[in-house]
Amino acid sequence: MKNFLITCAAVLLLFTSSAMASDAEYLLNNAELNPTSTGADYCDEIVWQTLNQITTDDMTTYDKVRACYDYLVYNCSYGDNVLRLDFPEDNGTARAYGMLVGHVGACDDYSCAFAALTRAIGLNCYTVYGQTARADGGYTGHIWCVIAIDGVEYVFDPQIDDNIGADVYYRFCVTYDETPGSYYDSEVRWGYFEPFY
Repeated sequence: MKNFLITCAAVLLLFTSSAMASDAEYLLNNAELNPTSTGADYCDEIVWQTLNQITTDDMTTYDKVRACYDYLVYNCSYGDNVLRLDFPEDNGTARAYGMLVGHVGACDDYSCAFAALTRAIGLNCYTVYGQTARADGGYTGHIWCVIAIDGVEYVFDPQIDDNIGADVYYRFCVTYDETPGSYYDSEVRWGYFEPFY
């Protein structure tokens, strides 16, 4: 009986993951695209170098976004983004550049790099500051990304998924309702990447 219940739970998890992936594919592949640059040549150059390395023209929008997310999860690690210090302002472009070049950073850096990459693809991605649930209980300050599609905000949090482990997409294209208790008290992180208006 125990093995039967474990098998049922595994099938349910697989079904749920597949359904979430197909929803994300539909949403991202049907999103209106408006490619934008960061406006900082040093950052735009590394953004396009990275996109040219991990995406191709024949990929769907979903595949490109997933490639950006995977790139950060599998090639970057949590730590101090010292390359951002090469620039006079501590802004989103400096953090994105430092993460894409040095592959080390905190939640700010993961989020800024993801926002820069997905905005270049054409999505309305921006950074949000607030609180996220800690694994050991309570909450801590955190920065993550949101992509707005047809007035709905979808969370993308590569740093948290990187912490959780390989091949997990718990915080990839999910609404706040789909991650109850994970985020609260959030607001746009002004000075990093802001929503399109």
